[in-house]
Amino acid sequence: MNAALFRFDNAKRRRPDDHARQAMLTPAYVLEPVRKLLGGIGLDPCTEPDNPTRAGRFYCLPADGCALPWDMESVFCNPPYGEARGRWVDRCIIEGRERPVVLLIPAHPETSVFQKALEACASVLFVRARLQFGVLRENGREEAASHGSAVFGFGVDVAPLAHLGVVLRPNAVPHPVLF
Repeated sequence: MNAALFRFDNAKRRRPDDHARQAMLTPAYVLEPVRKLLGGIGLDPCTEPDNPTRAGRFYCLPADGCALPWDMESVFCNPPYGEARGRWVDRCIIEGRERPVVLLIPAHPETSVFQKALEACASVLFVRARLQFGVLRENGREEAASHGSAVFGFGVDVAPLAHLGVVLRPNAVPHPVLF
């Protein structure tokens, strides 16, 4: 089998939200600065039963956190990375009009869902290096992302997280170009 065909297999993207391999825990080196930025995490709508983000309220499977109330003071969302990611991005955009929302998703700027988030965010952080997700593989090593990651701020500026990568403000008024 051609290595490139295996490497670019879209099976991971097509997994349902409740697939056992969808759980990717946010590493502490990203989570703690996000927690500080938000002054604590009010809601994590898609986490694990042990509430690793220590959110004031949290939802986990089998509950559909994307459809349940997001009426807390702040939201951190690291959604399933499969097909349903678009509806999570839509919900983050909507909720970001009412409260600070931080969203962690794969940095796939060529996709329509990423472009939608980019057009709506206050700022975005492109995380330096690939994240280690805290999920152990069969060989005992942590699962690493197969892609870069981006942290979006809706209703909040993620610039204080700049030590993790590069922050852009895509909707800022551009400075005039001087020749």
